[in-house]
Amino acid sequence: MEIKDLKPELVWKFFGQLSEIPRGSGDEKAVSDYLVNFAKERNLEVRQDEALNVIFKKDASAGCEDKPTIALQGHMDMVCVKENDSDHDFSKDPIKLIVDGEWVRADGTTLGADDGMGVAYILAIFDDEEVAHGPLEAIITTGEETSMVGANALDASDINAKYLINIDTEEDGILTIGCAGGCDLEISFKKEKEAAEGDFLKLDLRGFEGGHSGMEIDRGRLNAIKTIGRLLADIEGVQIASINGGVKRNAIASTAEVVFAVADKEAAKKEIESRIADILNESKDTDPKGQITLEDASFDGEVLTKDLSENIINTLYTLPDGLVKKHQGEIITSSNLGILEEDENEVRIVCMIRSQIDSAKFNRAAIAKKIAQQFEADCEVTSAYTGWQREETKLIDIANDIWKEQTGSEMTVETTHGGLECGLFKGVMPDVEMLSFGPTIEGAHSPSERVNIESTEKNYKFLVELLKRV
Repeated sequence: MEIKDLKPELVWKFFGQLSEIPRGSGDEKAVSDYLVNFAKERNLEVRQDEALNVIFKKDASAGCEDKPTIALQGHMDMVCVKENDSDHDFSKDPIKLIVDGEWVRADGTTLGADDGMGVAYILAIFDDEEVAHGPLEAIITTGEETSMVGANALDASDINAKYLINIDTEEDGILTIGCAGGCDLEISFKKEKEAAEGDFLKLDLRGFEGGHSGMEIDRGRLNAIKTIGRLLADIEGVQIASINGGVKRNAIASTAEVVFAVADKEAAKKEIESRIADILNESKDTDPKGQITLEDASFDGEVLTKDLSENIINTLYTLPDGLVKKHQGEIITSSNLGILEEDENEVRIVCMIRSQIDSAKFNRAAIAKKIAQQFEADCEVTSAYTGWQREETKLIDIANDIWKEQTGSEMTVETTHGGLECGLFKGVMPDVEMLSFGPTIEGAHSPSERVNIESTEKNYKFLVELLKRV
């Protein structure tokens, strides 16, 4: 079976077209122009702003002119992560879609169903003349997966919606009515170098589950960046030659690598290999495919000083990572070591901290900052966004009634630990009632990402009926 054979045809048609276009965060010009052209080809009122957000509108269908205006919202960018052996180039290569039983996945890369599926729903609704609806507005934003730059830059002065439906939730039967806020903490070390002493070794961590740092942070998965700290803490005479890990600040790091010199190679190998065995045993239930290898290596040139190397290692070892608080099944606060990288001048660690409560979010950042500063790091909160406070509305009741009629079961109404743009929209559209839903997507932000075919059709039918009744 191919994508063109799946139902609903329009949703999969547009998702297939989106998958042909580069749309990593920060590289949205082509997909933004595609959306503008979509609107122009249908003679819709359309606006593209400086942040490359695209807003377009459609008049009510016949007989629905008196209905309130509804905005359908999603983000056009995607997280670009690939398997270690993949040669995929996200800047030009299309995402290869594979129908795998009840699921659609990609070939060795993230699928982009987050939030390509939401955008495909919006395009299908605007293209389907059989759908009954009041006046419609589409708000499709950029940079949601990084700093929410599009939502931050949105000019809502021409948005007339009474209701906003965000299509960016990733579990069937879930109605999201609130989300966590987040902030990024950047920790940096200025490089100081010296001549290497001893022999070189290389640690390589790969194959760990990773995943979405909001939706899956409570599953106890190993963070490869954090683990470097554990593997090298208190190893005598370490001098880091090169170090990196993770791909996105909002993804649990599934890979990391460090090359280092060590004074007593054999003693270091014995201790590190013992730690590797312990870590793999501890993580075998959550990360069964994880691998950690230690091997002899070579390196030309100077390395980081012993003192600086020790500070970096101790920072990685002691920084908080993972679940902080969970209450009544909902994740409240967490932190994630998402990126470890270097350039000619610095070594940087990027932590993403999330919480439903702003004070808890900034407190967690302050704790991480104090720890890092003890090891002579520079620290800066580089971006922050507020959460979306839970509220009970008429729109929720209508949605729940429709879902129960169509499926025989009630929706689960909850908040999410993932970041949604609704929190920012509430700041500029305080009176608009909002909710979020979407088809089942597993493994978002990782190469194992996949979207359920049956759920895709079920949720599209739900959206069509929701537009008809509101």
